[in-house]
Parts: sequence; C-alpha cells; structure tokens
Amino acid sequence: MHALVKKAKTPGADYCEVKEKELAKGEIRIAVEAAAICGTDIHYYKWDQAAENFSSAFNVSLPLILGHEFAGTIVEVGPNVEGKKVGDRVAIETHIPCGTCFQCQNGDAHNCNNTGIYGTTCDGCFADYAVAPANVAFTLPPEIESVEGALFEPAGVAMRGIDEAKIQPGETVLIYGCGPIAIFAVQMARVCGAGTVIAVDINDYRVNMARNYGAVGINATKEDVLSEVMKITAARGGVDVVLELTGSPAVYKSVFDLIRREGRLITIGHPPGDIPVNFTKNVNLKGLSVKGIFGRRIWNTWWQLSGLVAGKKLDLMSVATHRYKYEQHQEAFEMTSGNAGKVLFVP
Repeated sequence: MHALVKKAKTPGADYCEVKEKELAKGEIRIAVEAAAICGTDIHYYKWDQAAENFSSAFNVSLPLILGHEFAGTIVEVGPNVEGKKVGDRVAIETHIPCGTCFQCQNGDAHNCNNTGIYGTTCDGCFADYAVAPANVAFTLPPEIESVEGALFEPAGVAMRGIDEAKIQPGETVLIYGCGPIAIFAVQMARVCGAGTVIAVDINDYRVNMARNYGAVGINATKEDVLSEVMKITAARGGVDVVLELTGSPAVYKSVFDLIRREGRLITIGHPPGDIPVNFTKNVNLKGLSVKGIFGRRIWNTWWQLSGLVAGKKLDLMSVATHRYKYEQHQEAFEMTSGNAGKVLFVP
C-alpha cells in the first residue's frame, strides 16, 4: 500500500510504498475513505518546536505514518476483537487508553495515565489502509457518511469544550480562534442555547466563516476586542464563558478581562510554554472557573456528536473547504495556513 510517511526530523514527508503490518490481538484494518489534517500533523510535517515537544513527551519514533483524523470501512479483524466486524464503518478515537489505570477505571479514559496517541505513538491513517485498536473504533450510524466521520475527532474536541462550558439558555459565549474546531464550536454553542456567540481571530477569511454561522465576528488586528465585547455584554460585565482555542500567549494577557465575575474559561488550545496568570486578580476575586480540555470523553462525546450530526443539527461538511489526494500533500499542507477551513485527504 501507499502512505504519507515522516522519515526524518526535517520539513516535509514522503508519499511512498510501505508494507502492510500484520494485525495483532485486538486490532482492525480499515480502508481509509477520508482523512483530515490536524494541527499536530502540520507541526510534524514542518517539524517545528511543537513537533520536538511532542516527540519528547511521547517518545515519537520515525519513520511514522502521519494522520489521526479519519473514517473508513473495516476490511479485516484481528484476533480477540469483539463488537466489530468486516463491513462496519468506523471513525477512530485518537487517545488509546490502557484500560487499567485509575483514570480508566473512574470514567476518565480520555486522559489515561498511560495514553497512547494514534498517529504519534503508533502509525497513523494517511494511507490506503490503517490499523487501529478495535477498542477505539466508533461505529458510525447509517445516516452519517464516512467523510463526515473523518471530522468526528476534531469536532469532538469542540463538543467536549461546549459540554464542559455548561452553557445556559441565552448566555453569551466567546470563541477565541476561528479555525475548524472553533467553527464547529460556534455551531454547537448556538445549538446548545447560547443567545450570542462572539468569534475572534486575526484572519478575515475565518472570521467571515464564523459570521456565516451566526457569530459576531471580530478581527483582533482591526478592532479592539475588549471594547467590542464590552459593548455587547455591558449589562453583565463580560461574557459568560470563553472557549480559548488559539493557544496564543498573547490572548492570555487580556482574556480574563473579557469574562464576567463567576464566569467560565475553557482552555482547548495548547500554549507553547508557560503562561503567567495573576490568580488573585483573574481567578480568585472573579470567582472564575477554569477547565482544561484534552480530547473527547470516551464515549460520551462521540454519542453527543453523533446524535447532533445524525439529527441535522450540525453541518460538519461545510467546514471542510478543500480536498486532496495524498500525492498532493505539499499543496494540502500549504493550504492549511491559507484561506481554508478543514483540509481533507480523500484517497
């Protein structure tokens, strides 16, 4: 088969022929029908500092087949697999839990003490066929196409953030960042009862995408974010909740000023280093609740998302603006930093 392989800690990757691995106990082989490029893939492709950080944290071994957001049809089932069969269409959960640690046994398998990361601690999905543990395969209902299923992993991050935000009817929600996960979050916030959704970015194309889903769009390079937010939320003294998806250290210099007393901050983007926070002023005296997000809840988030997509409450596909073949990987990765939403590989 052919796959997109990261062979060295230098920019780029190779689309080349690789040998298919034999299935181990509990594994399935999936014919990949659609796969999406994630921010982590971009870091690996460029091999920047973030890639070095991931490499150190998870002991990344090269060569590595890139990719972790995908869906397809099971074509082979290995030994000791239960509940999955050839012909099932599945999407894959990226976090591979051990099943035995304290977190796994107490409902937090998504943040397992011994988490494996699909496409990082093992080969990923940018290939004709992908191998994955059966216990991280989510069976897609017939109403959901495989290409939609390929977006479940990133959309699931947004779904988890919205779930943890505990949005009440009529509340004002600010989404910091207008990348694909943020655009999913804009849709979800409105579905879950937000009265007003504000979306902030520095890219006009993405700000306009958010506006297309009913958000109040703010370009932080052209408008004063604090002033504009306070015009909207003067009566309550700030927004009820912020979902921070940029990971930008600059955002944290002002984000606390945007949130009302007793408000909530949901952090999803990963800053590249330490962030100074005045806890007395910004957390304690405001009565602020802060919740960090690392992945989706297994399997609560998946069922929430599946129900909303199958019920036509969410339009995931409209966020996927570009499609490429694996052979076009250079163009595809370049497009992720341009005027684009989610970029897909469709073999």
